[in-house]
Amino acid sequence: MKSYFKAIMIFNEFGELRMVPLKSGVNIVTGESKTGKSALVEIIDYCLCSSRSTIPKGKITDFSFLYVIPMLINKNTYVIARERWENGGKMYVIKEAENFNIANINLEYFHNKQKLNVKDAQYEIESALGLLVTNVVTDDERKGKRASLRNMVSYMFQHQNLIASKFALFYRFSDSYRRKDIIEQFPVFAGMIDQSYYSDIIELGNLKKRLNQKIKIQKANEKSSEFIKRSLLPLLEDYYALLDIPFNSNITIKRMIELSSKLPVFDDAQLFKESGIIKRYHSLNKELEDFRNQEREVLLKINNLKDVNHDGFNFTSRLKEIKEQINATETFNEEYICPLCGKNCEEIYEEDNLLKEAAEWLDQELNITTKYTTDFSEDIRKLKELHIGIGIEIKDKLKQIKDIENNFIYSRELVSKREKINYAKSKIILYKDLVSEGLFDNSDEEIQNLKSEITILEQKISGFDLETKKSKAQTFLSNNMNRLALNLDFEEEYRPINLNFGLVDETFDLYQFQNNRNKIFLSEMGSGANWVSCHIALFLSFLRYFATQENSPMPLFMFFDQPSQVYFPQGKADENVSNSDINAVSQMYETIFEEIISIEEDTNITPQILIVDHVDGKGLEIEEQFKSHIRRDWRNGKALI
Repeated sequence: MKSYFKAIMIFNEFGELRMVPLKSGVNIVTGESKTGKSALVEIIDYCLCSSRSTIPKGKITDFSFLYVIPMLINKNTYVIARERWENGGKMYVIKEAENFNIANINLEYFHNKQKLNVKDAQYEIESALGLLVTNVVTDDERKGKRASLRNMVSYMFQHQNLIASKFALFYRFSDSYRRKDIIEQFPVFAGMIDQSYYSDIIELGNLKKRLNQKIKIQKANEKSSEFIKRSLLPLLEDYYALLDIPFNSNITIKRMIELSSKLPVFDDAQLFKESGIIKRYHSLNKELEDFRNQEREVLLKINNLKDVNHDGFNFTSRLKEIKEQINATETFNEEYICPLCGKNCEEIYEEDNLLKEAAEWLDQELNITTKYTTDFSEDIRKLKELHIGIGIEIKDKLKQIKDIENNFIYSRELVSKREKINYAKSKIILYKDLVSEGLFDNSDEEIQNLKSEITILEQKISGFDLETKKSKAQTFLSNNMNRLALNLDFEEEYRPINLNFGLVDETFDLYQFQNNRNKIFLSEMGSGANWVSCHIALFLSFLRYFATQENSPMPLFMFFDQPSQVYFPQGKADENVSNSDINAVSQMYETIFEEIISIEEDTNITPQILIVDHVDGKGLEIEEQFKSHIRRDWRNGKALI
């Protein structure tokens, strides 16, 4: 996915602007201490829907009225803005064209634009990125949780106190709950799985629970309050209806058992009254019809959602096929000269233009269809659960209706009302005794059906092959880290470099395999040079990995804050800094520059890196290249504010 920030903008209440322009690729902001360099990441984090403001209080917060980060996402520019925290922190997310000129952004631009609360703004940004997984829990007992933009930022930010730390790798990992969520949601951020995977996992868990419950009931003949209610309550209702006595069905199981032992006595005066059971019969038929109507509506919704999913995927697949066939639009010429007459063939040029317009339409259509073809799995699962519940109700009502028809309306054996009442009474007594003994209906058929459903669903889930994908991702990250490490500064005792990252085991630990046997974790390594080199190698590798994943919604952005600090603690090279330290910083920056170029060559996507640092490139072997990436140089009184 193509994505990058076009600028970081700060407006005061009078419309004055402070801005840092940004491009895709490497961006460097250099300058002295206390000029606002490290505040840039806090501004980006704040505009990406942080629940609180960590922008340093002082000059910046005193000046600020509105923070703005225009962001390109695929074929559109999204103007993401947020009011200062003291004013409530409301947000704007405004969609503009890809080539939207950010010079048009001023305070008047936001007049009459809709303000959003942070949660709504976060949803808009997530939708633009294609982060559409609405429930990432794996069982229905936990509260539903979305894959979150806020968990994405842990893969994007390396603060000053983090980039050279030996105790921590990721932003926000100090919170154990967030750490767990960030790790769990990695497969979503990597584009390995979508909502249907989690919905299937939840449904599988539900099916297994139902199966275990049925097996326990079958083996142990457990007493079931639900069974008693569904079996005994209709018998009591029939009996009272035959006697034409009102009956309150909203009673406890204990009260049902008590009534079964103290049934009202039949009075000869009621011999010719039949209206009660007829009313109950009609009432049951009305309830049955209502449930059948509900069932038809639910099935229609399920089929409609399935059709939408199927049609959407087919339409998207067809568009992709057509897109591949017209990729020749990238090689258009301004004119075509006839080899025979030497004149310009304007007809071919016009055809090219039409083909180019068609290709642009296809790109827009693909962006739209991708958003709306992966978001119905959870809805379908919930409707299926609702359908199961309605099916149980229909089955119960049918049984009650058939019992009344066979025993009390059309029965040839039970002719008199006294016979019917005695029969109803005997059934109640029988069920009361069965309840006491704990003997219930056999569930063999339902158990077999559940086992078949579980097998089918397990096969579907295994098709995602998540563990294999995670294993490949871990190998990818390790190989890339070790390739980058060859040009980064590591102590000789750790060479040959054999860095590994715990993705499969979900520890997210970085460690060195020493002699292919002993694990040396980051916290056990000495020297700040090793620590900062590990951080840079890992997060550049994450950037490359996400760029290679076609379905990844992760913004391809990385922030490095003061990566040279372990070499130039005073902020610049002086007579106390050795040549080896200067060379190490040169190698560090050269590695970053070359990796971004390499990613672009391999994926046709240019990730964005924003680096803030004291060094200005002077004295480095790559001085000219370094200076070409500088967006702001805050020295000699210059600063963010």
